Amino acid sequence: MKTEKILKYTVIGSAAAVILMMAAATIIEKLYGTDKALSIVYHSLVFIILWAISAISGVWLLIRRGTIRKPATFFLHIAFVLILAGALITMLTGKSGMMELRRGLVTSEWASDQGMRQKLPFSLQLKEFEIEYYPGSHDPSDYISKVVMKDSRSDVEKEYTISMNNILKYDGYRFYQSSYDDDLRGSVLAVSHDPWGVGVTYAGYILLLLSLIGFFFQKNSGFRIALKARGQGFSKPVRIVLLVLNVILFGFLTYVIGRNWYKFGHGPFVGTYSVMMLMAWLVTVAMVLLRKRLPVIQPLGFVLAGFSILVATISHTGPEGNLVPVLRSPLLGIHVLCMMVSYTLFGLTALIGVVGLIRRNSDARAMLRDVSLTILYPAVFILTTGTFIGAYWANISWGSYWSWDPKETWALITMLVYAAMLHSGTLSRFNRPRFFHIYAILAFLTVLITYFGVNLLLGGMHSYA
Repeated sequence: MKTEKILKYTVIGSAAAVILMMAAATIIEKLYGTDKALSIVYHSLVFIILWAISAISGVWLLIRRGTIRKPATFFLHIAFVLILAGALITMLTGKSGMMELRRGLVTSEWASDQGMRQKLPFSLQLKEFEIEYYPGSHDPSDYISKVVMKDSRSDVEKEYTISMNNILKYDGYRFYQSSYDDDLRGSVLAVSHDPWGVGVTYAGYILLLLSLIGFFFQKNSGFRIALKARGQGFSKPVRIVLLVLNVILFGFLTYVIGRNWYKFGHGPFVGTYSVMMLMAWLVTVAMVLLRKRLPVIQPLGFVLAGFSILVATISHTGPEGNLVPVLRSPLLGIHVLCMMVSYTLFGLTALIGVVGLIRRNSDARAMLRDVSLTILYPAVFILTTGTFIGAYWANISWGSYWSWDPKETWALITMLVYAAMLHSGTLSRFNRPRFFHIYAILAFLTVLITYFGVNLLLGGMHSYA
């Protein structure tokens, strides 16, 4: 028992330290630049050791508690260990850099991020570079390099097309469209050589997805226990009025989003206006689907939907038109939808938390805690899925599945902060409804920072989102 207690506090302490370091790193990056944040925090020995301590002690604690008898839960945590191991392998053995090509010239040299000249075991020749534009505009829709790969070792000569979200993979190397010369006779490719780290990381992603699915079918899971709780209902007139208002709002938002989708040719996945309208629409969907099991969701849903529409209205931007080339991917819709569904559900748990603190009746407060848990499980799992879909998309777009961009970092912080609420067996304070509701309210600050704070204050590659 003493060993379990030590392991528990080791996991809690190391995870909390990691979260604080990541939050500090985003501020360091804003003030002093990316290289400083990488050297002081992300690539520091202390940061790596803390992750290792958290992972090892966490798995040890799972084994001590017999969690292996719950395969979905056990392998869900093992998946994160694999993902962390893949990231470490990538950092220790992976290479990345840039390769400059000029039309007609054959080259096999590229420069690493450290400025070292590297040589490929084959060569590339730029045959043609072109920019595609949206019809009737000067906005680029894609950057395309047509190259010829020659491998003298096997007498292979083949032509490839490299563009945004369409990479060249050969012999453990990956090439991504990065930039181009002003005269359009030269192209700059990002180069990545990481044959082991990516494989381990992707194995972790696959195991994670299977475990997330399996968890909802696992007997006596926290989700199934919480699902048995039912919220207090409303009187055959109040429910009807709420439902009618819900359907009207749903219809209005569907019309607005559908009209803009048709007009601009892409879904509401980019920009404050479009994404906030999508969030409001998702709230109305949740209100319809969950109104019988969780009656409290309807009045709270109207508050959250109204807030989302208000933010969209005061954002002073209309729905965005032409997308930048990197966003022209089918993964955009899946990634953003997952993130916004999870943010919507987190918003509902925060509002339930407010109601839970107002209610003086301890039974009602406990019931609302169970309602929040019913929402939190899918919310955390959907956020996790969306985060790692984004990582996969980043890997096929610009050669790195994780670059410690502020938006990525705060999405990870949000995931860890909310995941703590699902571990009431280890963190017994979450069994206390009052503490649970206070935490749910404060945890929503990470969502606000992830979406609004990063965009307005921290910047980064995701500042358009």
